Amino acid sequence: MQPVKLSIYGDYLDCQLYRGRLYLWLFDNSLKVYDWYAIIESLIQNDLDRLTFEYCFLDGNQLYKSSILELIKKDAEFRLLFLNKFLRVANRHYEINEETLAKFLIGEQDTPTNDIPTDTEIYGNKLYFITEQGLFSSTAHARRDRNPVSSKAIKLWDCNLLSIKANKYPQIALSGGEQGLFELNMSKSVSENLKQVDTNNPIYQVSTEHSSFSNYTYLNLYNSSLISKSFMAKFKWDIHEDELTQQRRFIRNFDEEIDDNIIFEDTNKHVRNYISWGVDDTIFRANENTFEVVRYNNRAKLEKGEKIFTKLKNISIAPWKGKVLSGSTSYFGVVVECENALIVLLSDNSSHTIKGPVTRWRIYPRSFNYQNHLHVVLEDRLDIYSFNQDYFQEQDTKTLGLEYHITESNSTRLYRFSNL
Repeated sequence: MQPVKLSIYGDYLDCQLYRGRLYLWLFDNSLKVYDWYAIIESLIQNDLDRLTFEYCFLDGNQLYKSSILELIKKDAEFRLLFLNKFLRVANRHYEINEETLAKFLIGEQDTPTNDIPTDTEIYGNKLYFITEQGLFSSTAHARRDRNPVSSKAIKLWDCNLLSIKANKYPQIALSGGEQGLFELNMSKSVSENLKQVDTNNPIYQVSTEHSSFSNYTYLNLYNSSLISKSFMAKFKWDIHEDELTQQRRFIRNFDEEIDDNIIFEDTNKHVRNYISWGVDDTIFRANENTFEVVRYNNRAKLEKGEKIFTKLKNISIAPWKGKVLSGSTSYFGVVVECENALIVLLSDNSSHTIKGPVTRWRIYPRSFNYQNHLHVVLEDRLDIYSFNQDYFQEQDTKTLGLEYHITESNSTRLYRFSNL
Protein backbone atom coordinates (compact mmCIF):
# COMPACT_ATOMS: atom_id res chain seq x y z
CA MET A 1 0.00 0.00 0.00
CA GLN A 2 1.51 3.30 -1.05
CA PRO A 3 1.58 6.17 1.46
CA VAL A 4 -0.64 9.23 1.27
CA LYS A 5 1.53 12.26 0.52
CA LEU A 6 0.98 15.97 1.20
CA SER A 7 3.51 18.55 -0.03
CA ILE A 8 3.60 21.99 1.62
CA TYR A 9 5.78 24.30 -0.43
CA GLY A 10 8.12 26.79 1.20
CA ASP A 11 11.65 27.21 2.55
CA TYR A 12 11.58 25.46 5.93
CA LEU A 13 14.17 24.48 8.49
CA ASP A 14 12.21 22.32 10.93
CA CYS A 15 8.69 21.18 11.75
CA GLN A 16 6.59 19.82 14.61
CA LEU A 17 2.98 18.62 14.72
CA TYR A 18 1.30 18.84 18.11
CA ARG A 19 -2.36 18.83 19.19
CA GLY A 20 -3.75 19.97 15.85
CA ARG A 21 -1.13 22.64 15.17
CA LEU A 22 1.63 22.52 12.60
CA TYR A 23 4.79 24.38 13.70
CA LEU A 24 7.15 25.48 10.91
CA TRP A 25 10.54 27.12 11.45
CA LEU A 26 11.98 29.24 8.64
CA PHE A 27 15.56 30.24 7.86
CA ASP A 28 14.79 33.90 8.61
CA ASN A 29 14.44 32.89 12.29
CA SER A 30 10.63 33.07 12.23
CA LEU A 31 8.17 30.50 13.55
CA LYS A 32 4.78 30.07 11.91
CA VAL A 33 1.97 27.99 13.41
CA TYR A 34 -0.95 26.68 11.34
CA ASP A 35 -4.33 25.05 11.97
CA TRP A 36 -3.69 21.43 11.00
CA TYR A 37 -7.38 20.42 11.10
CA ALA A 38 -8.29 23.22 8.70
CA ILE A 39 -5.46 22.22 6.35
CA ILE A 40 -6.74 18.65 6.14
CA GLU A 41 -10.36 19.80 5.76
CA SER A 42 -9.31 21.82 2.71
CA LEU A 43 -7.99 18.70 0.99
CA ILE A 44 -11.22 16.70 1.07
CA GLN A 45 -13.08 16.75 -2.21
CA ASN A 46 -15.35 13.78 -1.59
CA ASP A 47 -17.30 13.21 1.64
CA LEU A 48 -16.73 9.47 1.19
CA ASP A 49 -13.05 10.12 1.94
CA ARG A 50 -13.51 11.93 5.25
CA LEU A 51 -13.02 8.89 7.46
CA THR A 52 -9.91 7.88 5.52
CA PHE A 53 -8.43 11.36 5.93
CA GLU A 54 -9.02 11.15 9.67
CA TYR A 55 -7.15 7.84 9.88
CA CYS A 56 -4.34 9.14 7.64
CA PHE A 57 -3.70 12.60 9.05
CA LEU A 58 -5.64 13.31 12.26
CA ASP A 59 -5.84 10.16 14.35
CA GLY A 60 -3.52 7.39 13.25
CA ASN A 61 -4.07 5.68 16.60
CA GLN A 62 -7.81 5.14 16.27
CA LEU A 63 -8.01 2.34 13.68
CA TYR A 64 -5.71 0.09 15.74
CA LYS A 65 -8.39 -0.03 18.45
CA SER A 66 -11.46 -0.08 16.25
CA SER A 67 -13.71 -3.14 15.92
CA ILE A 68 -13.57 -2.40 12.18
CA LEU A 69 -10.02 -3.74 12.13
CA GLU A 70 -11.14 -7.13 13.46
CA LEU A 71 -13.80 -7.28 10.77
CA ILE A 72 -11.19 -6.43 8.13
CA LYS A 73 -9.01 -9.34 9.24
CA LYS A 74 -11.92 -11.81 9.20
CA ASP A 75 -13.75 -10.73 6.05
CA ALA A 76 -11.68 -10.65 2.84
CA GLU A 77 -14.42 -8.85 0.89
CA PHE A 78 -14.71 -6.08 3.48
CA ARG A 79 -10.91 -5.86 3.68
CA LEU A 80 -10.70 -5.20 -0.08
CA LEU A 81 -13.39 -2.52 0.18
CA PHE A 82 -11.55 -0.81 3.03
CA LEU A 83 -8.19 -0.98 1.26
CA ASN A 84 -9.76 0.61 -1.81
CA LYS A 85 -10.81 3.57 0.32
CA PHE A 86 -7.17 4.14 1.27
CA LEU A 87 -5.98 3.59 -2.30
CA ARG A 88 -8.44 6.16 -3.64
CA VAL A 89 -6.94 8.80 -1.32
CA ALA A 90 -3.34 7.66 -1.88
CA ASN A 91 -3.61 7.79 -5.67
CA ARG A 92 -3.70 11.58 -5.57
CA HIS A 93 -0.75 13.81 -4.63
CA TYR A 94 -1.92 16.67 -2.41
CA GLU A 95 -0.14 20.03 -2.63
CA ILE A 96 -0.43 23.34 -0.81
CA ASN A 97 1.45 26.46 -1.90
CA GLU A 98 2.53 29.30 0.39
CA GLU A 99 -0.41 31.51 -0.59
CA THR A 100 -2.96 28.84 0.28
CA LEU A 101 -1.11 27.90 3.47
CA ALA A 102 -1.37 31.50 4.71
CA LYS A 103 -5.16 31.06 5.03
CA PHE A 104 -4.60 28.61 7.90
CA LEU A 105 -2.11 30.72 9.87
CA ILE A 106 -2.75 30.86 13.62
CA GLY A 107 0.24 33.00 14.50
CA GLU A 108 3.69 34.16 13.41
CA GLN A 109 6.58 35.27 15.59
CA ASP A 110 10.32 35.26 15.99
CA THR A 111 11.79 32.08 17.39
CA PRO A 112 12.29 32.46 21.18
CA THR A 113 15.87 33.60 21.96
CA ASN A 114 16.12 34.77 18.29
CA ASP A 115 18.45 31.86 17.50
CA ILE A 116 17.77 29.17 14.93
CA PRO A 117 17.17 25.95 16.92
CA THR A 118 19.40 22.93 16.44
CA ASP A 119 16.61 20.57 17.53
CA THR A 120 13.10 20.83 18.98
CA GLU A 121 10.52 18.81 20.90
CA ILE A 122 7.02 19.70 22.09
CA TYR A 123 5.81 17.93 25.22
CA GLY A 124 3.18 18.83 27.82
CA ASN A 125 2.30 22.13 26.10
CA LYS A 126 5.93 23.20 26.22
CA LEU A 127 8.40 23.72 23.42
CA TYR A 128 11.87 22.43 24.29
CA PHE A 129 14.65 23.51 21.95
CA ILE A 130 18.42 23.67 21.79
CA THR A 131 20.73 26.28 20.28
CA GLU A 132 24.46 26.91 20.58
CA GLN A 133 23.56 28.77 23.79
CA GLY A 134 22.03 25.73 25.51
CA LEU A 135 18.68 24.09 26.34
CA PHE A 136 15.53 26.22 26.59
CA SER A 137 11.79 25.82 27.12
CA SER A 138 8.80 28.03 26.26
CA THR A 139 5.09 27.62 26.83
CA ALA A 140 3.42 26.38 23.63
CA HIS A 141 -0.10 25.84 22.32
CA ALA A 142 -1.31 29.20 23.61
CA ARG A 143 -4.70 30.72 22.74
CA ARG A 144 -5.15 32.23 19.31
CA ASP A 145 -5.08 35.81 20.64
CA ARG A 146 -1.52 35.33 21.88
CA ASN A 147 1.75 34.20 20.39
CA PRO A 148 1.51 30.41 19.80
CA VAL A 149 4.80 30.07 21.70
CA SER A 150 5.85 32.30 24.58
CA SER A 151 8.64 34.67 23.61
CA LYS A 152 9.92 34.47 27.21
CA ALA A 153 12.12 31.40 26.89
CA ILE A 154 13.50 29.85 30.06
CA LYS A 155 17.10 28.69 29.90
CA LEU A 156 17.36 25.24 31.49
CA TRP A 157 21.03 24.49 30.84
CA ASP A 158 23.99 26.04 29.04
CA CYS A 159 25.41 22.85 27.48
CA ASN A 160 25.76 22.90 23.67
CA LEU A 161 23.73 19.79 22.82
CA LEU A 162 23.41 17.94 19.50
CA SER A 163 19.89 16.51 19.79
CA ILE A 164 16.98 15.97 22.19
CA LYS A 165 14.26 13.32 22.32
CA ALA A 166 11.17 13.25 24.55
CA ASN A 167 9.79 10.14 26.19
CA LYS A 168 6.08 9.41 26.78
CA TYR A 169 6.77 10.33 30.39
CA PRO A 170 8.20 13.66 31.60
CA GLN A 171 11.75 12.80 30.55
CA ILE A 172 13.86 14.14 27.70
CA ALA A 173 17.08 12.51 26.49
CA LEU A 174 19.89 15.01 25.86
CA SER A 175 22.78 14.07 23.56
CA GLY A 176 25.84 16.21 24.18
CA GLY A 177 28.46 14.82 21.79
CA GLU A 178 31.80 14.59 23.59
CA GLN A 179 30.10 15.79 26.80
CA GLY A 180 28.11 12.55 26.98
CA LEU A 181 24.50 11.45 27.43
CA PHE A 182 22.16 13.31 29.81
CA GLU A 183 18.51 13.29 30.80
CA LEU A 184 16.10 16.01 31.86
CA ASN A 185 13.91 14.05 34.28
CA MET A 186 10.79 15.89 35.40
CA SER A 187 9.07 12.81 36.83
CA LYS A 188 8.68 11.97 40.51
CA SER A 189 10.97 8.99 40.14
CA VAL A 190 14.49 10.43 39.98
CA SER A 191 17.55 8.18 39.90
CA GLU A 192 19.51 8.04 43.15
CA ASN A 193 22.75 6.92 41.51
CA LEU A 194 23.13 9.51 38.74
CA LYS A 195 24.95 12.82 39.10
CA GLN A 196 22.82 15.97 38.85
CA VAL A 197 24.75 18.39 36.65
CA ASP A 198 22.61 21.50 37.17
CA THR A 199 21.59 22.77 40.60
CA ASN A 200 18.43 24.50 39.35
CA ASN A 201 17.01 21.83 37.04
CA PRO A 202 16.69 18.02 37.22
CA ILE A 203 19.34 17.25 34.60
CA TYR A 204 21.43 14.12 35.19
CA GLN A 205 24.46 12.63 33.46
CA VAL A 206 23.67 9.10 32.29
CA SER A 207 27.02 8.40 30.58
CA THR A 208 30.30 10.13 29.73
CA GLU A 209 30.52 8.24 26.42
CA HIS A 210 30.03 10.15 23.16
CA SER A 211 26.38 10.74 22.20
CA SER A 212 25.25 11.82 18.70
CA PHE A 213 21.55 11.09 19.29
CA SER A 214 19.47 8.95 21.63
CA ASN A 215 16.02 7.51 22.17
CA TYR A 216 14.01 5.52 24.69
CA THR A 217 13.69 1.75 24.78
CA TYR A 218 10.89 1.46 27.34
CA LEU A 219 12.50 2.25 30.71
CA ASN A 220 15.96 2.59 29.21
CA LEU A 221 17.91 4.96 26.96
CA TYR A 222 19.64 3.88 23.77
CA ASN A 223 22.70 5.98 23.04
CA SER A 224 23.87 6.24 19.42
CA SER A 225 27.25 7.57 18.37
CA LEU A 226 28.62 8.26 14.90
CA ILE A 227 32.24 8.12 16.08
CA SER A 228 32.29 5.77 19.06
CA LYS A 229 30.40 2.81 20.52
CA SER A 230 26.62 2.74 20.80
CA PHE A 231 24.95 1.16 23.81
CA MET A 232 21.82 0.77 25.90
CA ALA A 233 21.80 2.64 29.21
CA LYS A 234 19.75 0.16 31.20
CA PHE A 235 17.59 1.26 34.14
CA LYS A 236 15.75 -0.76 36.77
CA TRP A 237 13.00 -0.22 39.33
CA ASP A 238 14.14 -0.24 42.95
CA ILE A 239 11.46 -0.44 45.64
CA HIS A 240 11.73 1.59 48.83
CA GLU A 241 9.30 0.93 51.66
CA ASP A 242 8.69 3.46 54.44
CA GLU A 243 9.07 1.71 57.80
CA LEU A 244 6.41 3.85 59.46
CA THR A 245 3.71 4.10 56.78
CA GLN A 246 4.72 0.90 54.94
CA GLN A 247 4.08 2.76 51.70
CA ARG A 248 6.13 1.59 48.74
CA ARG A 249 7.99 4.00 46.49
CA PHE A 250 9.42 3.00 43.09
CA ILE A 251 12.74 4.55 42.05
CA ARG A 252 14.05 4.35 38.45
CA ASN A 253 17.77 3.81 39.03
CA PHE A 254 20.56 3.39 36.52
CA ASP A 255 21.67 -0.25 36.23
CA GLU A 256 24.36 -0.76 33.57
CA GLU A 257 25.59 0.01 30.05
CA ILE A 258 25.08 -2.78 27.51
CA ASP A 259 27.35 -2.32 24.47
CA ASP A 260 25.86 -3.07 21.09
CA ASN A 261 28.45 -5.77 20.45
CA ILE A 262 26.74 -7.72 23.24
CA ILE A 263 23.26 -6.93 21.92
CA PHE A 264 24.26 -8.15 18.44
CA GLU A 265 26.26 -11.10 19.80
CA ASP A 266 29.59 -10.21 18.21
CA THR A 267 32.16 -12.94 18.81
CA ASN A 268 34.99 -10.68 17.59
CA LYS A 269 35.64 -8.04 20.24
CA HIS A 270 37.47 -5.87 17.70
CA VAL A 271 34.49 -5.42 15.39
CA ARG A 272 34.44 -1.96 13.82
CA ASN A 273 32.02 0.54 15.36
CA TYR A 274 28.84 0.87 13.30
CA ILE A 275 25.91 3.14 14.07
CA SER A 276 23.07 1.46 15.96
CA TRP A 277 19.86 2.77 17.47
CA GLY A 278 16.87 1.50 19.41
CA VAL A 279 13.28 2.48 20.12
CA ASP A 280 11.18 0.40 22.51
CA ASP A 281 11.23 -3.23 21.30
CA THR A 282 13.46 -2.99 18.20
CA ILE A 283 17.19 -2.29 17.84
CA PHE A 284 19.02 -1.80 14.54
CA ARG A 285 22.63 -1.68 13.48
CA ALA A 286 23.95 -0.58 10.11
CA ASN A 287 26.92 -2.50 8.70
CA GLU A 288 28.32 -2.24 5.17
CA ASN A 289 25.13 -2.04 3.05
CA THR A 290 23.28 -4.20 5.59
CA PHE A 291 21.00 -3.72 8.59
CA GLU A 292 20.81 -6.14 11.47
CA VAL A 293 17.52 -6.28 13.37
CA VAL A 294 17.25 -7.35 17.01
CA ARG A 295 14.08 -7.70 19.09
CA TYR A 296 14.38 -6.46 22.67
CA ASN A 297 12.23 -8.28 25.22
CA ASN A 298 12.26 -6.17 28.36
CA ARG A 299 10.15 -8.76 30.20
CA ALA A 300 12.08 -11.87 29.21
CA LYS A 301 11.68 -14.80 31.60
CA LEU A 302 15.22 -16.08 31.68
CA GLU A 303 14.26 -19.08 33.82
CA LYS A 304 12.04 -20.24 30.94
CA GLY A 305 14.79 -19.85 28.37
CA GLU A 306 13.51 -16.56 26.92
CA LYS A 307 16.18 -14.22 25.55
CA ILE A 308 16.41 -10.50 26.19
CA PHE A 309 17.90 -9.85 22.74
CA THR A 310 16.92 -11.96 19.72
CA LYS A 311 18.32 -11.53 16.22
CA LEU A 312 15.50 -11.37 13.68
CA LYS A 313 16.94 -10.68 10.23
CA ASN A 314 19.43 -8.84 8.05
CA ILE A 315 18.34 -6.34 5.39
CA SER A 316 20.45 -5.25 2.41
CA ILE A 317 20.43 -1.75 0.95
CA ALA A 318 21.75 -0.38 -2.34
CA PRO A 319 25.30 1.04 -2.12
CA TRP A 320 24.33 4.26 -3.96
CA LYS A 321 22.31 5.39 -0.94
CA GLY A 322 25.56 6.00 0.93
CA LYS A 323 26.67 5.88 4.53
CA VAL A 324 24.06 5.60 7.27
CA LEU A 325 23.80 8.79 9.35
CA SER A 326 20.87 8.12 11.70
CA GLY A 327 17.68 6.14 12.11
CA SER A 328 14.57 5.66 14.18
CA THR A 329 11.54 3.40 14.45
CA SER A 330 7.78 3.88 14.53
CA TYR A 331 4.82 1.51 14.26
CA PHE A 332 4.73 1.66 10.47
CA GLY A 333 8.40 0.71 10.11
CA VAL A 334 11.99 1.90 10.29
CA VAL A 335 13.34 5.19 8.91
CA VAL A 336 17.00 5.22 7.95
CA GLU A 337 18.83 8.38 6.93
CA CYS A 338 21.68 7.82 4.50
CA GLU A 339 23.96 10.29 2.76
CA ASN A 340 21.93 10.26 -0.45
CA ALA A 341 18.48 9.04 0.53
CA LEU A 342 15.94 8.44 3.26
CA ILE A 343 14.87 4.79 3.41
CA VAL A 344 11.58 3.64 4.95
CA LEU A 345 11.55 -0.10 5.72
CA LEU A 346 7.87 -0.85 6.20
CA SER A 347 6.22 -3.33 8.53
CA ASP A 348 4.81 -5.33 5.59
CA ASN A 349 8.44 -5.90 4.45
CA SER A 350 8.17 -3.49 1.53
CA SER A 351 10.27 -0.31 1.33
CA HIS A 352 9.97 3.30 0.25
CA THR A 353 12.95 5.45 -0.78
CA ILE A 354 13.00 9.26 -0.68
CA LYS A 355 15.92 10.74 -2.60
CA GLY A 356 17.95 13.45 -0.87
CA PRO A 357 19.29 15.83 0.03
CA VAL A 358 17.08 15.92 3.14
CA THR A 359 17.24 18.93 5.47
CA ARG A 360 15.46 17.20 8.38
CA TRP A 361 12.95 14.44 9.03
CA ARG A 362 10.65 13.59 11.92
CA ILE A 363 8.43 10.75 13.07
CA TYR A 364 6.07 10.74 16.06
CA PRO A 365 5.88 7.22 17.58
CA ARG A 366 4.99 8.59 21.03
CA SER A 367 2.27 10.88 19.77
CA PHE A 368 -1.37 10.06 20.50
CA ASN A 369 -2.50 10.83 16.96
CA TYR A 370 0.37 11.04 14.48
CA GLN A 371 2.18 7.69 14.81
CA ASN A 372 1.74 6.99 11.09
CA HIS A 373 3.39 10.26 9.98
CA LEU A 374 6.80 10.86 8.43
CA HIS A 375 7.68 14.52 7.90
CA VAL A 376 10.54 15.24 5.49
CA VAL A 377 11.92 18.76 5.09
CA LEU A 378 13.44 19.22 1.62
CA GLU A 379 15.00 22.22 -0.10
CA ASP A 380 11.73 23.75 -1.32
CA ARG A 381 8.98 22.04 0.67
CA LEU A 382 7.79 19.88 3.54
CA ASP A 383 6.56 16.44 2.46
CA ILE A 384 4.20 14.75 4.90
CA TYR A 385 3.75 11.01 4.39
CA SER A 386 1.01 8.94 6.01
CA PHE A 387 1.88 5.22 6.07
CA ASN A 388 -1.15 3.03 6.71
CA GLN A 389 -0.17 -0.54 5.83
CA ASP A 390 0.62 -1.36 9.47
CA TYR A 391 -3.05 -1.44 10.44
CA PHE A 392 -3.34 -4.70 8.52
CA GLN A 393 -0.27 -6.42 9.99
CA GLU A 394 -0.20 -8.98 12.79
CA GLN A 395 1.49 -6.94 15.49
CA ASP A 396 3.04 -9.82 17.44
CA THR A 397 4.77 -11.38 14.42
CA LYS A 398 6.02 -8.44 12.34
CA THR A 399 9.79 -7.89 12.34
CA LEU A 400 9.91 -4.24 11.26
CA GLY A 401 8.29 -1.48 13.27
CA LEU A 402 7.17 -1.22 16.87
CA GLU A 403 4.55 -3.63 18.13
CA TYR A 404 1.30 -1.83 18.86
CA HIS A 405 -0.30 -2.54 22.25
CA ILE A 406 -3.70 -1.14 23.21
CA THR A 407 -3.38 0.70 26.52
CA GLU A 408 -5.32 3.37 28.37
CA SER A 409 -2.76 5.99 27.32
CA ASN A 410 -3.32 5.42 23.62
CA SER A 411 -7.07 4.97 23.86
CA THR A 412 -8.12 8.36 22.52
CA ARG A 413 -11.18 9.72 20.83
CA LEU A 414 -11.51 10.07 17.07
CA TYR A 415 -11.42 13.65 15.86
CA ARG A 416 -14.54 14.41 13.79
CA PHE A 417 -14.56 17.30 11.37
CA SER A 418 -18.07 18.18 12.54
CA ASN A 419 -16.65 18.93 16.00
CA LEU A 420 -13.83 21.20 14.86
